[in-house]
Amino acid sequence: MTTLTDIGKFVTQTAGIARDDLIQIVHAHQIRARRYFFPGCHRMQPYRTLYPDQVERLPETDLLCQRVLLLTTGTAVSAQDIERVCAVIRRAMEAASVESVRAK
Repeated sequence: MTTLTDIGKFVTQTAGIARDDLIQIVHAHQIRARRYFFPGCHRMQPYRTLYPDQVERLPETDLLCQRVLLLTTGTAVSAQDIERVCAVIRRAMEAASVESVRAK
């Protein structure tokens, strides 16, 4: 029996790449990743209708919802898998950094 769980990572602005772009990149390498709690519950029904004043009062929640990335982990994920995931993410961040320098 295999138990898969998720590990969350917060993609910061210093990463140089948006969370959704990073998800597309890792998916292209056959790595499972997904957004976490997106959109925030306060932006979904029935809460956005019942508590419309709360939608704009939770900017930190919105920030977290835009930046948290979940990667699969568990007994089925080997050390080699983890190294590959880290390498793909590292290359994506390095490429984003190079593009950022070129844009200046």
